[in-house]
Amino acid sequence: MKITLDDVAKEAGVSRATVDRVINGRGKVNPTTIERVNRALYSTNYLLKPIENDSHDQTTYNFDFIFPIPHTRFLDFYSRQIEALKDSYTASQVNVRIHRVPAFQADDLAQKLLEVGKDTDGVSFVALEHPLVKQAVDTLVEKEIGVISFVSDITGTNRLSYVGIDNRAAGRTAGLLLGRFLEKNQIGKVALFIGSHAYRGHEERESGFRSMIREKYPNLTVIEMPELLDNDERAFEIALSSLEAEPEIVAIYNVGGGTEGIVQALKQLNKADSMMFVAHELFDNTRIHLLDGTIDAIINQDIKHEVYNAVEVLLSHKKGRNINNGILKPKVEIFLAENMS
Repeated sequence: MKITLDDVAKEAGVSRATVDRVINGRGKVNPTTIERVNRALYSTNYLLKPIENDSHDQTTYNFDFIFPIPHTRFLDFYSRQIEALKDSYTASQVNVRIHRVPAFQADDLAQKLLEVGKDTDGVSFVALEHPLVKQAVDTLVEKEIGVISFVSDITGTNRLSYVGIDNRAAGRTAGLLLGRFLEKNQIGKVALFIGSHAYRGHEERESGFRSMIREKYPNLTVIEMPELLDNDERAFEIALSSLEAEPEIVAIYNVGGGTEGIVQALKQLNKADSMMFVAHELFDNTRIHLLDGTIDAIINQDIKHEVYNAVEVLLSHKKGRNINNGILKPKVEIFLAENMS
């Protein structure tokens, strides 16, 4: 199906005339609006050639994305978005390559960073908080390679940038939603499921969630469950045994992956309708569970936006431009059963 300017305008949330002005460089357009239109041109695959291509620079840049395995629905969707936009990247003199490493294995991730660093113009990866990974990042930076963390950040390094939502804000948002969903002053326990403490992003969500419950809902007690390691089968077993052992649990917050396993445990225990449940990331399966009421709210992030940001930051770094120009920080999104269209 042919993509039109109207499709781009709808994606960007602007008028067709604004899209036309951005493409043809006519008139004065706000830099933030230009970024939104550029992002829409990529995400709709309308873009056939870069808008601001430097005719004197015909260099092709190799940018590498590193994802963990086993796969999660979220990261698989992330990698599919990168694959889907490859044609647009090629038009912008960018070749995107995807690599996989075993999840939660810092030594494997560090080795992959160093391996990729031998032939790359920029790296974007899901970070783990570990000295080996930090050392590998700084080794690449010393070679003037742009390194970006995405989804989960890393501390104590000279990485170029972090691309992703404010995870602490996401956790506080989840806490506020759960507190509001429950009856006022209801006393009970909230089960907090975390993927892995190796992800700074998960710890930030946990911290934000706990702070909100502590500040506004002292009637609720947060109890931490064993790490799910973003695995649905493990999540099912842990959720099933925990919910059976703790009848005072009135709500659940899942920080990372494993949502499908928790959902199946709730359904097996006939608690899908009575248990308040807030999770992350809107996909086909979580959309179904949101519609049938098993999940009450989804905290989401715009993956297309983040993919665009990652490539643009790396490209700007290689071309000596300000890496923050035209980049909009992804917002924490809230989805309920009534606003998914």
